[in-house]
Amino acid sequence: MPLELKRGEIECPRAPEIAKGAGETELLAAYLDFFAREDKPLRHSVSAPLFGTDAGFSVEGSLKVAVRAASIYLADREAYITVYVPPAPLSGAFTRELSEYIANRYYGGDGGLFERSYSRAGHSVDLAQNIAACAPMATAPARVVKEKPAALEELLRRTDAGFSETLLRLIDESGKKDSEVYKRANIDRKLFSKIRSNPSYRPSKATALALAFALELDLDATRDLISRAGYSLTHSSRADIIVEYFIVTGNYDIFALNETLFAYDLPLLGGVS
Repeated sequence: MPLELKRGEIECPRAPEIAKGAGETELLAAYLDFFAREDKPLRHSVSAPLFGTDAGFSVEGSLKVAVRAASIYLADREAYITVYVPPAPLSGAFTRELSEYIANRYYGGDGGLFERSYSRAGHSVDLAQNIAACAPMATAPARVVKEKPAALEELLRRTDAGFSETLLRLIDESGKKDSEVYKRANIDRKLFSKIRSNPSYRPSKATALALAFALELDLDATRDLISRAGYSLTHSSRADIIVEYFIVTGNYDIFALNETLFAYDLPLLGGVS
C-alpha cells in the first residue's frame, strides 16, 4: 500500500535534526523534505523513522504528523512510504473516545475493556469471544421450502452485479476521478487497474473496505459493496468495529483510520498489486 506503518526502528543517517521547541509546522516540513530527498526516480520507495522524539515530541504526536505529511506527499505522486514506529504502546484521547463508543454499543458501558485489549503488555487479550457474546442470538432454523427450485441456469442468470461493476458504477455516480479514488483508498494504480479491467477480480477485504472509504459510503452501502467480494462487517472483529466507528462518525480519512488500526496492532486498509 502507498502508506504503511510498521513496528520497529531503522538506521537513518540522513534523518533531519529537529530543534528543541520546534512545532508541528517545522516537523511537518521536515518530513516532507525528507520524503522528497529520499524518493529517488524509478524507485519511489521511502523508509522513515519517527522524527522529533528527541526534540520533545511524543511518539503519538510525531506519528500523527508523519501520517499527515505522507498523505500530503502522496496526494499527487505515485510512491510508497513506510514509517517505522518504536515498539511501545500508543495511547491518547482518540483511543479513549473509541473505547467509550465500543463500550456503550457492545459492552453495556465497560469503557476500559476494549482499550485494555491493546495496552496490556504482550497484546495477549483477544476480545473476539467477548464481542461475539454480544451478537444477536441465532434465529430458528429456516422453514423448509417444498416448492421445486428454479433451474440452476436460471438462478445463475439472476446473479447480482459483482464488486468491480458495482464499484465502477459508484465511482461514476460520485463524480470522482479514478486517481482520486485509489489515492484516497491508499491503494496503488496497478491494483486499481486490475479491479477496473477484470469484472471477476476479487480484492482483499482490506482493499474492498478502503475503496468504500474512498467513496465515503455509509454503513449499509459499505456492507453491500464488500459483500459483492464475499466479505462482511462483523462484531467478532476488532478491526471491523473500528471501521464501523469511523463510518458512523463520518470520518473518512483512511490515514487516520490506519493510524488507529496500527495503535491496536491490527492490519491496515489499502493494498498493492
